[in-house]
Amino acid sequence: MSTPDPPYDVKYRPTTLDVAVFIKNRTVDSNNNFLGDFTEETIVTGDEVNHIIDEAAPLVLSALRWDPTADPPSIPEDNTPAVQTLVALLSAIFTEVTKFSEQIARQVSPYPYLKELFDGMLSQKQAELGIVSGSGGKTGMTIIDLYLLQYKGAVYAFPDDPMVNWKTAF
Repeated sequence: MSTPDPPYDVKYRPTTLDVAVFIKNRTVDSNNNFLGDFTEETIVTGDEVNHIIDEAAPLVLSALRWDPTADPPSIPEDNTPAVQTLVALLSAIFTEVTKFSEQIARQVSPYPYLKELFDGMLSQKQAELGIVSGSGGKTGMTIIDLYLLQYKGAVYAFPDDPMVNWKTAF
């Protein structure tokens, strides 16, 4: 059984090692040895990270308004390493969210730092590429914007009750 080609140019695809750079602490084996990359021995396997990369890449390319048919290219060649880094960083964020959400809730995950770094890098790259959103002239999209752009469903928000929240211990 062959896997289908990804819906994006593979030159923008980082390796699992590129993702591991951002969350090296997630590349330990069952004996707590740092492997430095995702393998079949790590809690998040290499196959899982490869799948996450294939989910993250189209989101980043969409935020950068990538058009595979544009001439000249919508993303100049010299931007390829930066796009790979953005995809790797978003993949690291997705890894944290999907496998370590309880640590995010306990505030012992690098997630907030990764998200801040990603949002800043994406906004900077969008500005460099001349991408301006329609909201008051500001540039950039957050991870939530990227998700909602693909989700296309209703999203609800609930007010924060100062008495009971995520930090409340019962």
